[in-house]
Amino acid sequence: MIKGELSILLCLIIMLAGIFYLAKLNKKLLKLVFSAIPPLLFCYFLPSLFVEYGLIEIGQTDLNGTLAKTILPFCIFYFTLGLPIQKLKSIGKKPIILFLVGALGVIIGGPISLSISHYFFPSEFNAESYKGMATIAGSWIGGTANQMALNAIFLPSANELAKAVTVDVFFGETWLAILLFLIPFQKRINQYLKATFDPSEISSTWDNEIIVKKFTFNNLIYILGLGFTISVLSTNLGQSITKSVGISFLNASFWTFLLCTILGIALGFSPLRKLYAEGGDVIATLFLYFIIASIGLKISLSHLFSTPLLLFTGFIWISIHGLVIFAVGKWIKAPYHYMAIASQANVGGIASASVLATAISPRLTPLGVILALLGYAIGTYGGYISALLMQWVGQTY
Repeated sequence: MIKGELSILLCLIIMLAGIFYLAKLNKKLLKLVFSAIPPLLFCYFLPSLFVEYGLIEIGQTDLNGTLAKTILPFCIFYFTLGLPIQKLKSIGKKPIILFLVGALGVIIGGPISLSISHYFFPSEFNAESYKGMATIAGSWIGGTANQMALNAIFLPSANELAKAVTVDVFFGETWLAILLFLIPFQKRINQYLKATFDPSEISSTWDNEIIVKKFTFNNLIYILGLGFTISVLSTNLGQSITKSVGISFLNASFWTFLLCTILGIALGFSPLRKLYAEGGDVIATLFLYFIIASIGLKISLSHLFSTPLLLFTGFIWISIHGLVIFAVGKWIKAPYHYMAIASQANVGGIASASVLATAISPRLTPLGVILALLGYAIGTYGGYISALLMQWVGQTY
């Protein structure tokens, strides 16, 4: 039996290596399994099986709490550091408008879908239901890092988080499949939208610094040093601000993540931004998976689908997001590819937005990356607003 935070963390690292190794194998059965169940879900739920069958004993340890305090600010900082502010002007107004409208659709979609679901099935929801849904809002505006940040702020129960993760992944993957399915029909869609599009608007240039990975010892130690400096500084300042300001719904975690984001954007204008492309993004993603796996230690699979109506709520929510983007896209006569990439940059993230953009045209890949990085910058705070609205809805029960 494995016990103690360090031993458990090492076990989880080995588990993550095994999951991604198997996911990359060219075996038909494994391809079928991982196409049906994304690796991310294995990262969440395998640790719960280890605990349930006695391989890991968590006892009084709180590995997730430790990691959230020490490395989650690190992740938020580096994902924000990579945002190329200078490039936002060059991609034009329509993609940014659609991205922000999509984020607004998620913000208002949360409380609306919660209200509708509660109206029809009042016994299935309570005043605390918004906490798990808050993490979905963060994920659908930004990404998994924002989801983990909102988890640290609102502290939903492990079972509520497990349900939220399932809804997030299920609808995120389904939405990507729908957007990919519609690509061959984009010419007809654009005709219906009366969309105007000039191919020369798509820039074929992209900063090499964003693409080239230069892992060296010096880069690695600089990345770790800067990231943990920001983490410690933001954590301490966040605690001080909480005591000074004294606003009940803005806790220390909120201020910590806000400071990480501000510092990431500010330092993105400095030469330190190169550390993002020289390995900062990879290390931040690795750390993020440590946090995801540690959350799985708290999850009870027996309660995972105890509220299947949350899937009904998720359907309404993602529909509101899609309808809002479609309505505004038709109004500004934006082409389908702008709407699809902006939407996936919200609901998905860098990886899925890049996949979708590349499927339409390789020249659109930078657009997907930029919008997804913008999502990381605003996801926590858009999700926070949505959570407050959902909390208000919950108080009316």
